[in-house]
Amino acid sequence: MLAPQATSAWMLDGDGFAPLILEAIEEVARSHRIDPSRIHVVGCSNGGYMSLKMVAEHPETFATSVPICCGIGARDGSDVYFISDDELAAMTTPTWLVHSADDTTLDAQANTVYAHKRIEGSIMSLYDNVTWDGITYPGHWSWIYVARNDPHHDGASVWEWMAAAKR
Repeated sequence: MLAPQATSAWMLDGDGFAPLILEAIEEVARSHRIDPSRIHVVGCSNGGYMSLKMVAEHPETFATSVPICCGIGARDGSDVYFISDDELAAMTTPTWLVHSADDTTLDAQANTVYAHKRIEGSIMSLYDNVTWDGITYPGHWSWIYVARNDPHHDGASVWEWMAAAKR
């Protein structure tokens, strides 16, 4: 597992960070016994954005993408976006989006639902809230569901789905 961290928000310099992340992935893959057809990209919040950015720029690299509470940018006519509609529509990497509807940090409808409608064949797990073991967490914490392997689709959990996928 490789978990790169940004020196600032990924969204602030996605064009600068994406090549560095790809370089790190390639270095780790060369240095360890890693099946290059089974490289997956998962990210939360800014990392959810970056997982989509990586797939948009390097679709041949990833077996799957799991953007969690991703930010794709405003669609308010201001041309402020991080992932364009054309980039979303061109994605062919199997994608499973996860978000909580009560997220007050990144609006689920404007980001995850919007992306899901444009990424053909994508899977989406949209939760009402983030509640685990009787505790309700802030809506932006929907990564809890992925960490606990909770999202399911067609009888498979998110981690089973990822494990079965090859590029």
